[in-house]
Amino acid sequence: MEFGFDADGKLWLFQARPITAMGARPPRGARLLGPGPVAETLPGVLQPLEEDLWVTPMSHGLTLALDIAGSAPRRQLRKLPVVTTVDGQAAADLRLLGAIPSAHPVLDFINPAPGARRAGAAWRIGRLRSALPLLAVDLMADVDRQLADFPPPREMLSGQLLDAVAWGRQVLGSLHAQESLAGALLGAGSGATAAGEALAELTEGRRRGLSDEQLLERHPVLLALLPPTLGDRPPLPTQTGWTTAPRGVGALPVREGLRLRIRWVQEMQAQMVRDLAQRVEPGECGFGSSRLVLLRWEELVDAADGKGLPADLTERLPREDTGPLPAAFRLADGRPVAQIPPGHRASGEGQGAGGGFGTGTAWDGHGTRPEHPVLVVRSLDPALAPLLPGLTGLVAETGSALSHLAVLAREYRVPTAVGVPAAVDRFPAGTPLTVDGGTGEVTVNDTPGTAPEPTSIREESAA
Repeated sequence: MEFGFDADGKLWLFQARPITAMGARPPRGARLLGPGPVAETLPGVLQPLEEDLWVTPMSHGLTLALDIAGSAPRRQLRKLPVVTTVDGQAAADLRLLGAIPSAHPVLDFINPAPGARRAGAAWRIGRLRSALPLLAVDLMADVDRQLADFPPPREMLSGQLLDAVAWGRQVLGSLHAQESLAGALLGAGSGATAAGEALAELTEGRRRGLSDEQLLERHPVLLALLPPTLGDRPPLPTQTGWTTAPRGVGALPVREGLRLRIRWVQEMQAQMVRDLAQRVEPGECGFGSSRLVLLRWEELVDAADGKGLPADLTERLPREDTGPLPAAFRLADGRPVAQIPPGHRASGEGQGAGGGFGTGTAWDGHGTRPEHPVLVVRSLDPALAPLLPGLTGLVAETGSALSHLAVLAREYRVPTAVGVPAAVDRFPAGTPLTVDGGTGEVTVNDTPGTAPEPTSIREESAA
């Protein structure tokens, strides 16, 4: 505002306009969100029906796991969803998941409530640690049996298709809960991953000249390399480079087996919805079958029960990709505002995920691959697995040492640092980098270095 006083002391307002130079500020106490580990399962932009089918069960399952482990107060878990969506992209409450340190460590130290809560859950955890593998095996067997019992979608009635999708929503909650608990209580197991098994199967299948459809039909483990979607399924990766022999799904550790079942159930739901969409003719309902994904789950059920479609359905538009979410952010007027998480500083320090020590050139996974590439990404998407062979480093803004891709990177002896703040923005393609997989430190070199030989990486990792 511009104002002034005249000779008589009268106040005059000259002009006023809204402030445009100040960015939106998150309200006090706004939650710290981020893609975190949920981006490994749901890396893309989700339409409303995909959100209801996959995000809601994930949030429910993680809430159950946090409650059982005593990691968060029930009052808070009931009030806030652990996983939500922002611009159609999945994001988790980083504080509830324990992905960031507390903002008030001293207060937490003197507060008896967290300790009492964890002590109350200790007896459950003690019994669950020994029982969880058997519980998980039973759950996976039940899921496999039910998936095998479903007839081909074309042979099912529309109501049966919806029942199958509803069963999937229910069982996904249990699978996510046990997968989260398995990661916390059982660790990484043998270190084998579903993505690693899929790459081995893909390499052998490509050598035999099999098409993508033939490969997926014979080896459903390959779905671990593809994100879930109700739209057209993307093609399998063209690059592989995996040289070990496949061992079969039964050789996977418990957590990886649960993750694979989650992906199988999601694919079953996608097949059922795709078949249901083909039965909806524009003339019957006034909209194209491709708009089915714009419905919410309750609206789809109501339509199946003869209650009609929402009046505004023809006006709804598909969600578009507005770019990746920041690694950590708070919402201001519904928009993400990037934040530096507590306990981090604006440097290259993250969490070491193993693999030794490597030097090379930053690469974003697109365009020409440099001679000694250090892959720098926002999240550890399993679809990046085919890029691992030959990397001299892997840097991610999110994830942990138990992340799907981090485990696979250790199999390749790739130096890996996760949880590196603003890595994509600070280390653009072409930047010479050094990655320490032990400490998580990522540094910019004055001059491009040369990557150590694979034997050196293995020796240092073993040391």
